[in-house]
Amino acid sequence: MPIARHDQALRTLFIRTPLSHTEPPRLLQSPMLLVFLVGFLFFSLGACSAGTSSTTVPPHATVSATRHPSPTPTPLPAGIVLYQADWSHGLAGWQGTQGWKVVQGQLETDSSGSATFTIPYRPPVSDYAIEIRLQIVQVLSQNGGSSFAIFATKAPGRDGYEAGVNTILGTAPHPMAAHPASLVSLDPSDDVAPGSGLPIAYFPRPGWHIYGVEVRGNEARLLVDGIQVGNSARSERAKVLSNGPLGLSSELLVLRVSSIRILTV
Repeated sequence: MPIARHDQALRTLFIRTPLSHTEPPRLLQSPMLLVFLVGFLFFSLGACSAGTSSTTVPPHATVSATRHPSPTPTPLPAGIVLYQADWSHGLAGWQGTQGWKVVQGQLETDSSGSATFTIPYRPPVSDYAIEIRLQIVQVLSQNGGSSFAIFATKAPGRDGYEAGVNTILGTAPHPMAAHPASLVSLDPSDDVAPGSGLPIAYFPRPGWHIYGVEVRGNEARLLVDGIQVGNSARSERAKVLSNGPLGLSSELLVLRVSSIRILTV
């Protein structure tokens, strides 16, 4: 009987041992899963640590603002025509016109007294030139009271000016010392720098001529057919002279004007 019991125990052990190997190898899979999870955790922590260090900004860091310099105005080249008069529709739009009329596309004084017109344009620059092509048709004063001048009305911080020819004489006899003169004056007259703006004897020639004023900064000069006539006038107080209103005035003259231009210098 002991032999039978021993044999029974052996058979029982033999049967149970194979059955234990048929179950899923849970003990073998768990360590592999654990290793995988631990490795993934270390990888995630490393990635987070690297991302944090690359985007961290020091608490006192300052970012300098980019400064864009203000654009500097580009000066216009000399000789650009800013304005040219057109009387094809008469004097419409010409304010402050007195004693002038349009005759065959030209301006002409229509009275024996004072005549003035204001150009309906104001140059946007401080340095400029006015060119007026005109003809002295008749001198109405025999005692030197005839004159004409291109002018600019004074403005805040800008002196006005007049540039032209005065004491224009007719054909009648006159004193030997009397003669016409070119003159550039400022308004107010006290601003004229010493030695500038002095009148110079000048006899206007017959026919058509271009009388012009060139303004540069605080100085104005008179030109006839592109050549300076007489002394220029310079301001002691104003840094720039007026840029308008601009115009032409005449006294006791019959004048004709065929063109007016304003240009850059």
